[in-house]
Amino acid sequence: MASASPELEQFVRDALMRGHSREQVQQALLAAGWSTEQIRGVLDGWADVEFALPVPRPRASLSAREAFLYLLLFSALYFFAWNLGSLLFALLEHALPDPADPQWQVLRLTGSIRWSISALVIAFPVFAFLSRHLAHDVARNPIKRLSPIRRWLTYLTLFVAAAVLIGDLTTLVFNLLGGELSLRFVLKVAVVAAIAGTVFGHYLHDLRREEVAGTGQTATGRRVLWATGIVTALAIAAGIWVIDSPMRQRLLRLDGARIEDVQTLDSAVRLWWEEHKALPADFDTLAAQPGVNLPRHDPAGGKDYRYRPLDATHYELCADFATDSGERSARWRLPAAGQWVHPTGPHCFRRGAGDKD
Repeated sequence: MASASPELEQFVRDALMRGHSREQVQQALLAAGWSTEQIRGVLDGWADVEFALPVPRPRASLSAREAFLYLLLFSALYFFAWNLGSLLFALLEHALPDPADPQWQVLRLTGSIRWSISALVIAFPVFAFLSRHLAHDVARNPIKRLSPIRRWLTYLTLFVAAAVLIGDLTTLVFNLLGGELSLRFVLKVAVVAAIAGTVFGHYLHDLRREEVAGTGQTATGRRVLWATGIVTALAIAAGIWVIDSPMRQRLLRLDGARIEDVQTLDSAVRLWWEEHKALPADFDTLAAQPGVNLPRHDPAGGKDYRYRPLDATHYELCADFATDSGERSARWRLPAAGQWVHPTGPHCFRRGAGDKD
């Protein structure tokens, strides 16, 4: 409800008590210079019923419970929108890789996708549940559409969405003028515009429904929620396909640990060779040194790591791997340079004590 001065509220109350019609009151106030919005805001506070005295309508009030629910709703919305955009960005970077991207940035995508999926799995159900719960609450108590916390947070959301849209379009024009447009960049701009535009359009429509005293969640609102859920589910499915299943993730992490262990063993052999100018006979010889703690056992309880001298300077380090480092998903995660590429199963790395890493 638009804010009004005490004088205006008192005048409307007195005029209605003296039997003047709402139209007469409105014309008098318009002639005095009051705005239509101010007049309507005060008149709407009185019910249009037959009674000797003006009957006030129930006014919206703010309760702690209502503030909590709306704060949680809009927080979930912001968290959800940010992570949906982050997931779609990561999927675009995976589908349209830039050869100039450093290796660490490619590896970063895995953690980004996993975090975004985790956030969406939690945030979207919370947002959807609260949206429906509050819509049903408003349908039962239409006066709650005028809740101060609801209107403030809605206008704040409109401001944030509009600012994002303006910044997004500004970035697009800036890159267009610089001749630096690429398909990946255009698609990212489209993602931001789609998310911010959907939020802006939905809540602007929600505010306009107040002007016609609409209540509850409209069919349009339900369709938007369903469409958003479908897009989110598809994005999550694509993200899971990129990063593989949790079981596959576990195997890749174990193979990453095996590579690190083999690298540690390789460093220990090289240090022995530099000190003695000869290769150690076996792991027991290396482990006998004071303060040396060699990772000789497989992290998953499989076969222990193996070591075998080949000649005066060359040797083999062997381990059993659960994945092939040449596969798509493994290339994203294992810290393996060319000399640490391995197939699935037992594999031995041929190393030279005098070779450079």
